[in-house]
Amino acid sequence: MGPMREVCAAGGWTLPSQFTLVPVNSPGVLIHWRIQILIMSWIGERRSQELREMYPVGSILSQGRIGPPLNHSQASASMETSPRLENAVSRPRPITVDAHFHLDRAWAKTNLPGRPNLRQYMEMRLPSSQLYAIDVRGGVINFCDPRTWPSDEELEVQDQSWVVAMGVHPKKARELDDARAFRLETLLKTGKLRVLGEVGLDFSTGAPQPQIQISTLRWVLAMASQGGVPVVLHVRGGKDDVHSAQAHIQCIRQCRAILNKGHPIHLHCFDGGWEQAQQWMDNFPGVHFGFTGAVNAFSEDQKLAVVRIPRDRLLLESDAPYFRPAWVPRAGYGHPKYLAEVARGIAAIRQGATVDGALQEGGMNALRFYGLRV
Repeated sequence: MGPMREVCAAGGWTLPSQFTLVPVNSPGVLIHWRIQILIMSWIGERRSQELREMYPVGSILSQGRIGPPLNHSQASASMETSPRLENAVSRPRPITVDAHFHLDRAWAKTNLPGRPNLRQYMEMRLPSSQLYAIDVRGGVINFCDPRTWPSDEELEVQDQSWVVAMGVHPKKARELDDARAFRLETLLKTGKLRVLGEVGLDFSTGAPQPQIQISTLRWVLAMASQGGVPVVLHVRGGKDDVHSAQAHIQCIRQCRAILNKGHPIHLHCFDGGWEQAQQWMDNFPGVHFGFTGAVNAFSEDQKLAVVRIPRDRLLLESDAPYFRPAWVPRAGYGHPKYLAEVARGIAAIRQGATVDGALQEGGMNALRFYGLRV
């Protein structure tokens, strides 16, 4: 927002309490790149090129403080890779909430320096040639590796629109020692931790041993039951377990033994078919189902689950850094800003659904389930 304030100060214009693009509420907004794209589309390529040749790209009013000048080839490349105009400016944005992503893993994958920082991660530059422009307004930041759990200070990232979940991925069950277990219990009792997970069962590799995973799952479920907080479940079967059917049965059995029927459960990256969805809803009527980019490759039975699960139970997850869209370079990774790719998959399966509609419904469901506000 600094550059926009500088423009207003130089022109003697009143500063608004908040700059908005739709509608444009200040002359300062005219330097925003999305508005610049709109202006260039109106005046045509010839006049746009004349302006690029007349002035260096960057700030004149602030003598370079807004941004360093670019040469003409860089400016052209920036224009060519920008999102389509209707996505960037004119399309009303649905409320978009990422119900599950891994800030610590994403930070490590992208080789960013220092400790994970939510703001820097959300503002990082991404490939945009096919990006469906969205505004991610909040989400659930999932830490499931005990060795990279956030510090107490980093938990302060939580506000009305973002919440941190801490748990133990079933493949990392051996990392849970007494000290980490005590810390998790303390954070929960003091109210600094509002969501437990992800935790669950994963038999895809055979390690750790099932009994170790089950004991860890039961311990976390007991904490969730005592604290009354939502629990995020990871359920994955072995290679011969179609739709993870047996793993789901086992996980339901463990949950029934510890949780009450009304406990808030979020099934992360749900890959089951309609039968598995029914089993969960029969045992836990308020269960919510998280879908990732995997929805774009679902089988017919999995698609049937997407169709029949009530709309108010669907959650959209980027699961970043995983599920990189096909059009993103191979060196890239998934990101919350690619959440529209999940909505595309949902819209392609559910008759009458739209991408924006799926984003809006998923966002509202996440806000309600996790008690968030945007």
